Formats: sequence, structure tokens, C-alpha cells
Amino acid sequence: MVRSTRLKIKKPRKLRYTPSKPLFSNKEIIFRSGARAKVFNISSKMQIFALIFIVLIGVWSAYSYHMYHKSDKLMTKLDRTRDAYADLMSDFVAVHKNINSMFALLAEENLDEQSDLNRYMQQAQVMEDKIKQITDNEDWLKNEGMDKNVTVRDALLERDRVLSERAVLLSKIKQLETSVQKLEISEMEILNKVEKISESEAQKIKNAISNINKSIKKQNRYYNPLAGGKKDSAGGTFSPAPEVDNEELSKKMQEVFLKIDDLAYYREVMQTVPAGKPIWNYHVSSPFGHRADPFNKKSAAHKGVDLASNKGNIIKVMADGKVTHSEWVNGYGNMIEIDHTNGFKTKYAHLNKSYVKKGQIVKKGEQIGEVGSTGRSTGPHLHYEVIYNGANVDPMAFITALNE
Repeated sequence: MVRSTRLKIKKPRKLRYTPSKPLFSNKEIIFRSGARAKVFNISSKMQIFALIFIVLIGVWSAYSYHMYHKSDKLMTKLDRTRDAYADLMSDFVAVHKNINSMFALLAEENLDEQSDLNRYMQQAQVMEDKIKQITDNEDWLKNEGMDKNVTVRDALLERDRVLSERAVLLSKIKQLETSVQKLEISEMEILNKVEKISESEAQKIKNAISNINKSIKKQNRYYNPLAGGKKDSAGGTFSPAPEVDNEELSKKMQEVFLKIDDLAYYREVMQTVPAGKPIWNYHVSSPFGHRADPFNKKSAAHKGVDLASNKGNIIKVMADGKVTHSEWVNGYGNMIEIDHTNGFKTKYAHLNKSYVKKGQIVKKGEQIGEVGSTGRSTGPHLHYEVIYNGANVDPMAFITALNE
């Protein structure tokens, strides 16, 4: 007996399709507390709004950090710009002081080049006025700094203000640099002019001393203006010279100051050398040396020169000194003798009047008496003698020394 078997075929299960939920689908948040539960529904709109809010907060924070950082950089650049501006102001002040000091050295001189120097001084004054116009309203130069703890909004406003101020300041710095350059050019011209004047004046004095020595050498004498070590003598408090960044200008200043010092020394020397005319209007009626005596016509030595002039004309001393005689001397009449303390002495004879007394200190150019005809004289004139280290020398070399 055959059994038949039937195969059972299982039917496949049907797959259920579960649709995917959207990213911002409604969500529930359940809070349990003991046997009680609270359910909060969060809608998709609420989720989108919360995401947007979080993104905005992040963007705002990043932007705020960027603005603080940028504002800080701008203020740092502004501080550097201010420092550069202040440095330029210091350069200008130094240059202007140099010009003022040089003009002060020449203020009392009556020189032909004075008009040129005045022109340069006017240029410097114009530059100074421009600088004052630039800096009159710059109160920030005295500020310690600005408060950087500001809000983002304040930082934006501060950034705009700093950018504007920096642009204006850079423009002013450019103007100031141009002004300083022009001022340095003017100062260089002034230095060259001062150098030329100083060299010319010093050379004039050296030539005068050389001419004087030609006369003195005939009496086996020699006057050395450098004797005594005065030229190398120095002292006083230390006052540093203003610093100048321009190397060429600084070098020229050093050269000119040496020339000015040299001139100052020789001018001081000439204060005690009787060079110049003791009376303004005269003619030489009797020279120095041997001559025929005006009374007996015999040959005689003449120790000075006779300068004929009108009675009463003023006599001036040509060097600083001390009056050693002011009295009547036979043959000389009213006579003055002055010791100039460096080996030189001068005598003035036949005076109508004497204005000084023995022991009196006199200065170069001071009036000491009047032309007369006292003593052994044939008419109004000044008998003028110059003595160096005990020997009479030709006074005409001293009278004409500064004119040659």
C-alpha cells in the first residue's frame, strides 16, 4: 500500500512599508515624576526656529570676536601712527632750535648778508606756523589711551572713527614730513651762509694780526694770538646738542660750530689788541720814525704818529684795558696811557680834555677824551703811540689793520 505525501509550501510574508519620518517631525518629550507623567509636544516649526536661533548666536559670536580683534589692530596701528607723528614733531623742534641758536649768534652783527639771513628766518617761521596749525587741535597727543572694553556696536563705531582719524593723521604726517624736509633744506642754506660769514670774519682778523706783526717784527717782536692757551680752554655745564637724524645736516652743523668757535676766539683776542682808528676824521701830519722836529727842524725820533683833526673831536680807545696815566706830562700836554694787559699799551697826547682817571677800566670803543693842542704842539692833533713789550711800533699798522 502506497502512501501519498503532500508537500506543504509556506506562503511568503508580506513586507510592511514604513515611511521615513521628516527631520523636523513632531516630537514628544515625556517627563515622569512618580506615578505622574507630563508630555510636551515640540512642533516642527518650533524645532526649525530653535535651530535658526542657535545658528544666529554662533554667527553673531564669531562676528563679534572678529570685530574686537580688528578694532584692536586698528587702534594699535593708530598708536604707532601717533608715535611717528610725535617723533616728527620732535625732529621739527630740534631743527627749529638749531636755526634759532644760529640766528642768535649773528643777531648783533651788521653784515651785508643779514637780509639773506632774515629771509631764511622768515621761511623757518612759515614752517613753524604750518606745524602749529596742524597740531593746535591734537589733544590726543596727551591721552594715555582709549578704553577698549566696549560693546560690539561701540566697537563698530570706534573702528570707523579710528579709520577716519588714522587717514587724517597720515595726511598730516605727510605734510609734516614735507615741512621738515623744507626746513632742513633752509637750515642747510643757513649753515652754509653762517660758515661763509664765519670764515670771512675770522680770516679778516687773522689778516689784521698778520699786518700788525709785519710792523712789530721790525722791532724784533712778535705777537702770537694763540699764546696763553686760551684757545683750548673750556668749561661750563654740559648741555647736549639736539639730535638730528639727517647725517649730512649733523656733519655740517659740527663743521659750522667749529668755525663759529674759531671766530669767537679771535674776536675775543682782538678785544685787547688796539686795532682801529682812535679818531674818525684825520690826516697824518707826521709819521712814525725819524722826522724833522716841527720846532727846530732838526732830525728827531718820533715815537708815534700825529693825526691832525679838529679841536674837540672825540677820541676812542681801540681795545679793552686799564688807565695807567691820565695827567699833564711835559711835551705831551694832557696825556692818557692805557695798558691792554697783553703786552700792548697805547698813549694819547696833546688832549684838550680827558674823560678818564688813573686806575679806570675802559672797554673797546669807549670815549676817553678830545683832540687838542696842549703841550709841545703846533696845532690841534692827536699824538698816538702803540707800545708792545716795551718797544714803540708803527701805529699805522694798527689803525689800518682791519681795513686791508
